[in-house]
Amino acid sequence: MSSSNNSHTESTSDDDSSSLSASDESGESIEGDEDVVSKKYVHEQHHPSALPHLMMDDPFIKNTLQWALSVPIGLGLCPWAIQSHREGKLRIVKCDGKYASDVADKLENEISDLTCNEDDECGRLRTTLVVCPHVKEWDDFQEFGRFVSQGIKRHISRDQLLDKVTLVAFHPNFLKWYGLPRGIELGSIVHSYWGSIGQKSTNREEATIVELENKAFGLRKIKVRFTNEIMGRQEQYVPVDWIDTSSDPSAEKINGDPLPDNFMYQSPYPVIHIINNNDLSTLCLRDVSRVKRLNAKRMLSMGWKRLKSHIPEKYDKE
Repeated sequence: MSSSNNSHTESTSDDDSSSLSASDESGESIEGDEDVVSKKYVHEQHHPSALPHLMMDDPFIKNTLQWALSVPIGLGLCPWAIQSHREGKLRIVKCDGKYASDVADKLENEISDLTCNEDDECGRLRTTLVVCPHVKEWDDFQEFGRFVSQGIKRHISRDQLLDKVTLVAFHPNFLKWYGLPRGIELGSIVHSYWGSIGQKSTNREEATIVELENKAFGLRKIKVRFTNEIMGRQEQYVPVDWIDTSSDPSAEKINGDPLPDNFMYQSPYPVIHIINNNDLSTLCLRDVSRVKRLNAKRMLSMGWKRLKSHIPEKYDKE
């Protein structure tokens, strides 16, 4: 996630750090055992009663808060949720509508509330989660992701409103990042796209895998050495999904096992996190890079089994 005042809708970018960060309440990095980290955040001041404005009799809101306390806040992943919750300013609302247009109307109102003049009383909300449990087609994560990244623009005509926020998609079936297919290892010859100034090339080139894991990217990126020099260099870190093991570009792509990084975005219902870009602008590029490194390291070290132990054992019946 970049730190600027431009509009962002995040759900499909390979460099997406989303609303997720790994920092403690003092701004220092969190090191050591992740279970200790979890206990650090889920304590008395993070009890649901610290947010009296939430409709805790609504199971969708209550279950979303339980998830937030256990994962984004409990694992120290989201600085906005952590700070907002600590100050009693984490807002969770539910959209009862069954259509994308209903959610768009809800989002428009919530964005207005979040981004209005901070000197006004309405400017008190620091971050908002909009729960969208009733839109049937959003059972499909891809459909939901497309709405958050692009579709919302067709419903909200006030472009300047979307320019003020970043929207981040969470979903029960969030699955975007995969490892390399089995049998692909250090020294394997593959075909890969390459990047230039943040842009993905339109063609693939033959390359050799020279590094499988990096502390800055976890398992989402690998280092390859292109057979032919490209843009004045041969080696480059590329997202795993830019790699293809087939020389035939029309062949069906084979993915490896899902990476634990996906867990960070797996909420109990489709949820849209609204972040005020004024808050994002407080982070420099170095901060964002550090955020990504720490989260990648944490997901890699914990693994799927340990991460899933942080999910609430039982949600309230809806």
